[in-house]
Amino acid sequence: TIFAPNEAAFKALGDKRMEQIEDVRNEEMVEKIAAYHCITEPVTADQLFNSGGVVTLGGEVPAERSVSGGFLGVGGREDGGVTLNGSKVVNTFEFDDGDKTCIVHEMDGLISPTILWRYADQLRIPGST
Repeated sequence: TIFAPNEAAFKALGDKRMEQIEDVRNEEMVEKIAAYHCITEPVTADQLFNSGGVVTLGGEVPAERSVSGGFLGVGGREDGGVTLNGSKVVNTFEFDDGDKTCIVHEMDGLISPTILWRYADQLRIPGST
């Protein structure tokens, strides 16, 4: 199962974050972010909806039912969707080749913990690689 951020998710990151992703000095951080977007077994949208979270290759990610409406988090109603660490599942695609099933969930944001960005935000020694 792959949780694939869509194009809008990457645009929402902004220029600074995209430069950090592309910087070779942050390669390890990018690998950790990517690990949070993979599960070694197929997990459907319904399974996500009924779970309290999932364990990815990077670690545990909380799953919640998505809510629409309300004001400042009060009075909203469940809309039948699911969010992982605050990012909503926009669409789900399932590929079946007979032996294996692959599921790709299109996400509207990254599901990795924001603390991983701290590594990219640390000051680096000029000229270091």
